[in-house]
Amino acid sequence: AQGVVDALKGSGLSGGALLSTVRSMAGRWEVGEDAGLEALVMSVKQELDRTEGKAAVTFYCIPPNAWASRETDFDQEKGLLVEEDPGALKDAAFRVSGLEGMSITDVAKFGEGDGASVLGEYLECACSGVMACSTCQVVVDDEWFGKVGEPEEAEQDMLDLAFSPRPTSRLGCQVVLSPELDGLVLRIPRASNNMMDHIPFDD
Repeated sequence: AQGVVDALKGSGLSGGALLSTVRSMAGRWEVGEDAGLEALVMSVKQELDRTEGKAAVTFYCIPPNAWASRETDFDQEKGLLVEEDPGALKDAAFRVSGLEGMSITDVAKFGEGDGASVLGEYLECACSGVMACSTCQVVVDDEWFGKVGEPEEAEQDMLDLAFSPRPTSRLGCQVVLSPELDGLVLRIPRASNNMMDHIPFDD
């Protein structure tokens, strides 16, 4: 919190103007509508993490048009129904970097660099990372699933509602970067099922 206040003070704000700005940036937090405060908090947090020496972690994402991501490409009992070319998958992957301690969703929403921007275009992250939707689903490459780990029951409940979930699916908000995950490979689903679109909020 102090870092956010210092950042705002650095822009010349103080007293009532500073408080008014924070309230304005908070948006309508009760319905998840942020107006910039969350991004400022994450920016300050990343700067503090760099100062503390948190490691940069690189991972690779395969876009949905480069792998067998269609619902008809996979059967729960038979598995993958089409053949994939490992070389083509590797060539199609784009590089993303984030800091140790960030989730995949954090990187998609607040990460820096072209890779993070592209990832943010693919992942919707409708619930702001509170595990109340499945729009940040990613499919962990088989070789990395052991290091990433299996989802807990509450996460699996959300994954059951996801678009064409696979055996190695995880929610991006629950996959936290660590030095052990440097080089991680993820596949981006072709679509997402956003149940949040059907919640009737009052105007």
